Amino acid sequence: MPLGKEVKVMQCWRCKQYGHRTGDRECPYFIKGNQKIEQFRVAHEDPMYGLLKEKENQEKQQRIAQLKKLLEDSTSEESSNSSDSSQEKRKKKKKKKDKKKKKKKKKRKSSHRSSDSD
Repeated sequence: MPLGKEVKVMQCWRCKQYGHRTGDRECPYFIKGNQKIEQFRVAHEDPMYGLLKEKENQEKQQRIAQLKKLLEDSTSEESSNSSDSSQEKRKKKKKKKDKKKKKKKKKRKSSHRSSDSD
């Protein structure tokens, strides 16, 4: 940008001059001091500020609802799975015990038969 020429692309909302925007150091109303006042001013001068904040809040609420639903789904699945899994574990243990008993019986029978044949 050449020096000494005004750029008519940007207009400051506060002083209505061209060549800079609100909050730039070139603005005669630029405040270095209190940041809270500056934030309040930006919030009330910027026409999009309210819409952006509203959109952010909606996204947060949607995300919270989504996470709550996911949490509820996972806890309900865990409770149903835990009861199912405990029943399955019992069945598996019982089957293992039965198999062990059958093996022992077979060994005993085979050992008795071999001793009988001798």
